Amino acid sequence: MKSNSNQALRTKHFLKKAFIDMVHKKGFSAVTVKDIVDYAQYNRTTFYVYYQNIDDLVEELMEEMFEAIQYNSMSKYESNSRVKVQELTTHSFELLYYIYDHRDYFTLLLLEDTLPRIHQQLPEAIFNLLKDKFDIHYGVSIVDDHSQKRYMAYGTAGLILDWIAQDFDATPGEMTERLNRIFNTFARGFIIKEIDS
Repeated sequence: MKSNSNQALRTKHFLKKAFIDMVHKKGFSAVTVKDIVDYAQYNRTTFYVYYQNIDDLVEELMEEMFEAIQYNSMSKYESNSRVKVQELTTHSFELLYYIYDHRDYFTLLLLEDTLPRIHQQLPEAIFNLLKDKFDIHYGVSIVDDHSQKRYMAYGTAGLILDWIAQDFDATPGEMTERLNRIFNTFARGFIIKEIDS
């Protein structure tokens, strides 16, 4: 049974939070359902109301985070928005603020024994977003758009990973400003394609 009532969402939030904390403590491969429910102060029955097993919880958690990465990159814009890169500000994108606010999850990227496929999640979410939602106007006439967007996605993810590894040594606003300056070196602007409502 999967419910989306406020109580169910709250319970699932606590189970996911407990799971993340336990992965930090023990490593992904060592975490058990008992670890999660003991840490969250629930019983095993409650866990199984919402999830078949740990893999089910991981799948839901990673799907939520994938969608959140994309949403927080687009939340400031409407369909067909035209944006000049030189006008971007530290509040043009919410992604880095979101990552900072959810650093318990994103620091899982630094662990050796961590969630399956988590290292591909951030760059792939950014790439899908760039590919599907951004019509970028580059500073040169001929560009392999697909390759450029893949390069941008993995470069951006690499810079974010370095920020995480440096224990968030800059504010989200400072990191956004860094990304804006990099973006300014090869693009003039972009148009936001159709945004899902």
